[in-house]
Amino acid sequence: MNALSIGGHAGGGSLDIAAVVGLSAVAGAVLCGLALLAYRQRGTRAYLLILLALTALFARPLIALLSEFAIVSAPTHHLLEHALDTLFVLLVLGAVYYARTVEKRLDEEGL
Repeated sequence: MNALSIGGHAGGGSLDIAAVVGLSAVAGAVLCGLALLAYRQRGTRAYLLILLALTALFARPLIALLSEFAIVSAPTHHLLEHALDTLFVLLVLGAVYYARTVEKRLDEEGL
């Protein structure tokens, strides 16, 4: 295999995939921490939805690790990752909608 090989599935032990998954997990954890700090400072529903979306994003490499150690099967891994992708998109769209319509309306009403 060449230096930029694409590793296997479920226990394949490919170092390139392990490095990407590890980096993704660290980046996701940092983003979740920052989102938590932002939510604690602002306390709005839009920030909560973003926090939840980033948590779904952070869960993806955890699912990959479970698959790598053969705790989760490859089909279950794919199902969960696509479900998390869908959840991520819905939460981000919900946050944008809430921030642009509901919070704006609440501000105008003085609530």
